[in-house]
Amino acid sequence: MTRRLLFAFCLLPMFLHAQQAAPPREWILSLHADATKYYGDFTDNRFSSGGALSLSRSLRLLGKDGALYARAFLGAYDLQWLATSAMHPAFDTSQVRAGDKNRCFVAPVGVQALYRRFVGPMAELFLGVGLELAYFSPQDPNGAGLAQPQESYGKWTVGIPVSVDFEYLMTENLAFNMHATLHAPFTDYLDGFSAGSGADAYLTMGFGVSYAFPAPDIDSDYDGLTDRKEREISRTNPYDRDSDGDGFGDKEEVMRGTDPLNPDSDGDGVTDGMEAHQLGSNPLAKDSDGDGLSDMEESRIGTSLVLADSDGDGLNDREEVSRGTDPRNRDTDGDGLPDGLENISSPLIRDSDGDGLSDADELALALNPSDPDFDKDGLFDGLEHRIGTDPKKADTDNDGAGDYAEQFGVMSDPRNPDSDADGIADGFDPTPLDRTPLNPAKSVSWTFFDLFIRDEAVDERSRSFVLIQHLLRSAPKEMLFSVDIAVYGQNTAEARQRKEHLEEFLRKSTASWDHPVISVYSEVKSKGAPDARLTYVWKIGK
Repeated sequence: MTRRLLFAFCLLPMFLHAQQAAPPREWILSLHADATKYYGDFTDNRFSSGGALSLSRSLRLLGKDGALYARAFLGAYDLQWLATSAMHPAFDTSQVRAGDKNRCFVAPVGVQALYRRFVGPMAELFLGVGLELAYFSPQDPNGAGLAQPQESYGKWTVGIPVSVDFEYLMTENLAFNMHATLHAPFTDYLDGFSAGSGADAYLTMGFGVSYAFPAPDIDSDYDGLTDRKEREISRTNPYDRDSDGDGFGDKEEVMRGTDPLNPDSDGDGVTDGMEAHQLGSNPLAKDSDGDGLSDMEESRIGTSLVLADSDGDGLNDREEVSRGTDPRNRDTDGDGLPDGLENISSPLIRDSDGDGLSDADELALALNPSDPDFDKDGLFDGLEHRIGTDPKKADTDNDGAGDYAEQFGVMSDPRNPDSDADGIADGFDPTPLDRTPLNPAKSVSWTFFDLFIRDEAVDERSRSFVLIQHLLRSAPKEMLFSVDIAVYGQNTAEARQRKEHLEEFLRKSTASWDHPVISVYSEVKSKGAPDARLTYVWKIGK
């Protein structure tokens, strides 16, 4: 019967129609009239009576419909059961007889933490647990204390009260109360007797009335904050759920710690509501992810406000913006290497050293992506990779002739130590291709575009400039007669001006180099022609 009543009592709130939550009552004074039920060493337990007085205080809101309360209570209860012959060995049979209606007076005082849940337009459910100290006195049917010495178990015990309360508000102050509490004391002597079956317990359940004071404030805008709190504490508008119009309700702002009167609490240019509900950033921090870019800057460029490294390439967003890389693309130059791994190469140039191999390919081949000629043999690494020579070895076939000399000089095969198969290694063979005394290769040329900028000055940052530097440094001096550089322009004046600028630059930059004679001359070419052409002039017979 008791279990069915408790089950029905707990299900009652489910049949109530939930509406907008009412603000929690500040103080609640309750008076209860209870029926009691004892659970212990005897199965024939009788309902009896009792009552309690409690005082509850609201502490804080929990979510939309919840609140946390603290309650102190004082009770007085009568527990009854029928004695059995099992008690005879412990008590005088003249005082305790089988069939007698024995009783126990219990007076608990304790505290509880309560969770209040709004379950209807004027209905509240309280769930509580706490700690109590109870005075108890086992008695015979006449109310006299049992003869067994009390010092064997004492008069006081500690217990845990677990309760459920349902209150229906008839007015703002007055409420009707239904409640049940299971008391679990840490003693097996509520009945003055222990059969070794565990601690005794008792249930109290009944009705009561509650009075709230002061009268609970109303919530005119239904935002979860009472009008009084909005006027006196948060200073917000009690008739507007979102006083600053930032998309973040007043109650949310109070709970989150943002300013309900300032649409942008952290002053980063993004409203609190957008940060909290759309972007997921912190409305109390200008730089939510601590990457050095403000939330406004990140929202403008499209990076993540909550990830310091939006593209996961090893560089935080601020570093990428400073370096000019794309913080939304882990590989800005598309060379196969994440931007954060390009420490010796440029994350903005697919082929940092301009040797014809991407930075990723160079690392895969164990080359240096910032050095166009790893083995310093005069051939760019990309060219060596294409023609099949070893970019890490100046003389791939170990024939005594370097790869550059074989490729552009004697025109022998740099992968074959004896190109003409005459038994003499190419490096020691005066005619490595045939038995004629002259080399068929007279010259090798390179053309350059975008070598000049405005005022016809040399563009020292261009790839063409880098290539000219490389070709002059790596020229095979013992095999070359001279280096000719033709400079082109669309008219005589432009061609001459370009020639003068390039000559002046070469005088300054190559003065300390050991290189063949460099001859620079100008020519007029139509639009679309290259800016310059460099030609190696070989020594006849070499």
